[in-house]
Amino acid sequence: MPFGEDLPVTDQQETQKKFAARWFEEVWNQSRREAIDEMFPEDGVLHDGRTEYRGPAEFKRFYDSLRAQLSDVRVTPLETISEGDMVCMRWSSTAKHSSTGKPLEVTGISILRFKDGRLVEAWQNWDQHGLLQQLEDTAPKSFFQAAG
Repeated sequence: MPFGEDLPVTDQQETQKKFAARWFEEVWNQSRREAIDEMFPEDGVLHDGRTEYRGPAEFKRFYDSLRAQLSDVRVTPLETISEGDMVCMRWSSTAKHSSTGKPLEVTGISILRFKDGRLVEAWQNWDQHGLLQQLEDTAPKSFFQAAG
């Protein structure tokens, strides 16, 4: 019998996986900025590489900066794993550079930690170098400062 085949996935883990998918769908794909307030708590922390965003107000500055420079953002979950209070999602994203219309693709991984049924902390790493290569000679340096 393969490892783990006899272990049922808990309702909590399924709920956490659905939350992760909902975050990307509503915040990024549907551009629902208000979903940030609904889903990211005041004491929540997002670690984006070496940069931290605490609470929805700080995250919105990051979000607004990227949204000003990217249009037609679409995040596609590729794989999602849930274990205990953590969810890990590997994703890909497409967008257009707002000032040039150039199509862009990037991949990343996000890890979310839950406590008492709510998101409390997240880590994400995405291919900023690959994005830089796609934008070479088209994006202002401020783009990369905003992206962390």
